Parts: sequence; structure tokens; C-alpha cells
Amino acid sequence: MANPSNDIAIRAHGVVNRFGAQTVHDGIDLEVRRGEVLGIVGGSGTGKSVLLRTLIGLQRPVSGHIEVLDRDILHLREAEQRELDQHFGVLFQDGALFSSLTVAQNIEVPLREHCPMPEALMAQIAATKIAMVGLPEEAGDKFPSQLSGG
Repeated sequence: MANPSNDIAIRAHGVVNRFGAQTVHDGIDLEVRRGEVLGIVGGSGTGKSVLLRTLIGLQRPVSGHIEVLDRDILHLREAEQRELDQHFGVLFQDGALFSSLTVAQNIEVPLREHCPMPEALMAQIAATKIAMVGLPEEAGDKFPSQLSGG
């Protein structure tokens, strides 16, 4: 039988986030299992992005405890944080894509920057990523403005 703690990808306990006197999160407890898909829903300005930034270590909470892949992210050395960062991907709703590049070319940008490889392999990775998010193959040839945001 699998160890239940190994099934947890993200565990947060008592997470508090504040900006000045404004409390955004007050004691959030959360567990996300490996392979689980979780949606965070809320109105504009309710702290969805703050929570995500906190869970991946881009923002420190006022208090609480967060483990990602069995590591306490609030007490990692810089090299450990960089290694853990390799497991994260963040997609912002607006302003994250280059409007003058196709979807496939946008996917290839970080590959060119961080993982030099043959063009054919970059194209194959871009096509795979497009398929993974459920877009049709032809979406790779479209510009961001030609995709629906809904």
C-alpha cells in the first residue's frame, strides 16, 4: 500500500496572508494530491493569485506551514528552491504571451532561453504541450488574439 503522505503534492496548514491591515487569507488549510486537478475560484481581488504565489514560494505568508513534494518551502536553501521551482509552471491570464508570436512560438521561448535543443525537438515539445491542455493541433499556428479566453 502506498504511503498516504507521499500522495500529497501540496500541504498547507494555517496559512495567513496580509497586506497591511487587510487580511487576505486567515488560516487556510489545504491538501492537493499528486495528479489531482484543483480549481481556485473567486471574484477579482479575493486572493486567488496571492494563494498560488504563496503555495509555490514566490510570496511568504505571515504565518503557517507549507510543504510541496514533502519539502517545507519556507525553510529551503536557494539551491533547493531552484530545484523545486523546476516542478512549477505558472500561466497568467493576461499579458503572458507575446502577441506577435504564434502559440507554438510562445511555448518555444523558454526552451530557447533555458534548454538549447534542435528546432524539430522544440516543435515536437510545443505540439505536445498544446495537446496536453486540450487545444487542437492547429492552435499552435494561431496568434494569442485568435484564441478564446473563455
